[in-house]
Amino acid sequence: MSRKVDPEIRRAGKGVHRDAVAEYLSALKEVYPSAKGTARVTARQDNRTIVSVPLPARVSERMRLFDQMAEVGTKLLIETNQYIVLSSQ
Repeated sequence: MSRKVDPEIRRAGKGVHRDAVAEYLSALKEVYPSAKGTARVTARQDNRTIVSVPLPARVSERMRLFDQMAEVGTKLLIETNQYIVLSSQ
């Protein structure tokens, strides 16, 4: 897994520095164990972070994965102001 993360991505949350990308990747590995070791992270200049993984072959599994990770991403956006999006490789 490669990570190129801008230092500005680290935000304060409840008095403690939080790494939103690390939290997102941790949640991704729980929801989709196949992502372990395959996720690529790209930090963009516009404060967006793209996490790319090989997606499941079945449409229903892909939709479930996108739904679950959208919830995680929304929570992190609200808490850390970091916009993280799941994408396919």
